[in-house]
Amino acid sequence: MGNLFLSFSIAIGGAIGLVTLSKVFDLDVYTSRIFPLIPILYAIIYEVLERNKTGKAKPIPPSRAKEEMKAGAKIIFQNITAGRIITDVGVSFAIKFAFEIFFVALFIYFSGQTFNSLYGAFGIETVGRFLRGEHPWLNGNEGLYLLTLLAVITSFGTGLWIGYTSEGKAILEGVLAGAAVTVITATTNMLILYRKIEEMANQMAASLGYGIRVGFVAVLALQVLLYGFWSGIAQKAKEERALRAAIRKSVRRLRK
Repeated sequence: MGNLFLSFSIAIGGAIGLVTLSKVFDLDVYTSRIFPLIPILYAIIYEVLERNKTGKAKPIPPSRAKEEMKAGAKIIFQNITAGRIITDVGVSFAIKFAFEIFFVALFIYFSGQTFNSLYGAFGIETVGRFLRGEHPWLNGNEGLYLLTLLAVITSFGTGLWIGYTSEGKAILEGVLAGAAVTVITATTNMLILYRKIEEMANQMAASLGYGIRVGFVAVLALQVLLYGFWSGIAQKAKEERALRAAIRKSVRRLRK
């Protein structure tokens, strides 16, 4: 687990470093383009740390560098298919919609109103409102808190799914799936949360003397980073549990 947190910290540190460099060298235009690469950087750093930990990292002759890079990329993307990403995205939205329906049920229960009074007669427009996430519980600060909870639950639940079912590199799969989910949810009620986070981050930067804007893309990149983080933790936990089970099985065999 140590490399997961270390690589995550390095990726976050890289993001903070980009902001600092932007202020010093006036590179904010370029920084906004580099920020989306931070989640990929997290996955790459983790793989490098794992290879160094297991002693698999070896010097590569310049003549074979290109072939080794192709082979390494093939290994990293092994078992990560378009079908897997689509499934991951489907799981993420299933979690999101399930909890939104739960929040609606709670709102109806505590407000004493009916579904029809809130959404009108059920029809195609009602389905559209649910897809866009236009719910009455979004009003006020409470709605923002619920959106934050929804974002955490969705990324965590999707990360668990990816980590425990992926046969490839869960971190990279989580980053790719998280990117797809985040881009799509930026057109739904999550846009309210993303904009609020951007506003708060810019206010914090201004209070610390940084006269640059964090940027909307940076907020999305950090959300994507969470998908990769949870996916990596879940896969690592699965591997450790499988290792302990194998050890217990070996011990039982030796006792016999």
